[in-house]
Amino acid sequence: MIISDKSERYQIIWDLGRRCSYSCSYCPPHRNSRTSKYADYDDLVRTMEGIHNYAGLIQSFRKGPMKRKLSFTGGEPTVHPDFFPFLEWLAETYPEYSRGVTTNGFFKSRRVEQLKKWSTGGTISYHCEASDYMKDQVIENIYELAPHGYKVNVMFHKDYFKECAMLCEALESEGVSYVPRPIGDDDPNDITSKMLGYTHEYDTEQQQYFKDHFGERDKSLGRPCCGGRTFSMDGSSCNYVSDNNFIGFKCFVNYYFLFINSELDRVWSHQTCGVNLDGEVKPLGFASKFEDIVDRLAGDLYEKRLPIVTCPKTHCGCGLCIDKTDGPVEPLMDKWMDGMKPEVVPQVGDHEYFLTKEAFWNAEQ
Repeated sequence: MIISDKSERYQIIWDLGRRCSYSCSYCPPHRNSRTSKYADYDDLVRTMEGIHNYAGLIQSFRKGPMKRKLSFTGGEPTVHPDFFPFLEWLAETYPEYSRGVTTNGFFKSRRVEQLKKWSTGGTISYHCEASDYMKDQVIENIYELAPHGYKVNVMFHKDYFKECAMLCEALESEGVSYVPRPIGDDDPNDITSKMLGYTHEYDTEQQQYFKDHFGERDKSLGRPCCGGRTFSMDGSSCNYVSDNNFIGFKCFVNYYFLFINSELDRVWSHQTCGVNLDGEVKPLGFASKFEDIVDRLAGDLYEKRLPIVTCPKTHCGCGLCIDKTDGPVEPLMDKWMDGMKPEVVPQVGDHEYFLTKEAFWNAEQ
C-alpha cells in the first residue's frame, strides 16, 4: 500500500505542445518538435474553463479543500508565443490555482522576470547536451528563480555524470532544492528504449551515487518521486522505490491528477499512465468537448459511485506516490471522501509504460 503525504493536492499537468528549444538525444521524437503547431490562445482559455468545472466537481465530493495546482510542460512551454499573456490571464482570473512551469531554463532575463511575476514556482530541468553558453545561462536562471519556488531536476547523462554530480554539489551548497534524475527512470527495463538512447544504462559506481542519495543502498536502481516528495509505502516513509511495477493495484490516480495535451486536443487522467475510468489506456475525451468529460464523472459521483481503476501498467511513472493498494480500498477512500460506494474497475490488459510509445502520439487520431 502507498499513501500519499499530499492527499489534498489536485495536480493538472498541461502540455502546451511539442515545440522545444532543445534537441536532446534521449528525448523521443514524439516528445519534441521544431515544427508542430502552437495551441490557439482562445482554445487555451476554453480548456481552462473546462478544467475548472472538472476540478470543482471533484472538490464538491471531498471532505476538505484541495490545492489546485496547474503545471505547464511540453516541449518547452516558454517558447509558446501566447504563454506569458495566458499565464497573466490565469493569475488574474483563477488566482486559486497555483501556476507551476516545467522548463529547460534557457531564456533571457525578461522571461525570468515574467516567471517571477506570473508563475508560482516550478521545475528547471538541467540538460548536459546543451552548449556551454546555454548551460551557463540556465545555471544563472536557476539561482535567480530558486528563491521564487523553482527546484531543479538534474538529468544525469551517463557521459556527463561528473558534471551533473558537481552541479548537484553546487546547488546543495547554495540551498537550492534539486533531484538527481536517471534518464529513462520511468521504464529502466525497456530494451528498445535503451537501444535508442532514450533510457541510459549506468555503471556500478553511477548506480551507487543514486542509491546513496536516495538512501536505498541495498536495492536495485529504481525511481524517485519526481517532486522529491515523501510518501508511506507499507508503513515506511520513503521518497524512492526500487520497483515501480504496481500492476493489479487499485489506484486513486484519477482523483489526484489530470493531464491536458493541447496539441492533440486530448485529456487523460495522468501524463504517464493514461488510464481512464473504464480501466483502459485511453483519453478521457477531447479538451474541446470538456463538458462531456465532466458529465461522465458527474453521472457516477451524484449516484454516490466512485470508480477506482485497477492498474494495468507494468511500470508506474510520475504518480507512484499516489494512493494505491492491493488490499481493501475503503481505508484510502474514507480519508478524503464521504458516503461513496467504491466501484473497482477491472484490470484491462497488461500494458508497458505509456508516454514513450508511439501509441500515445497516435491516440485516436
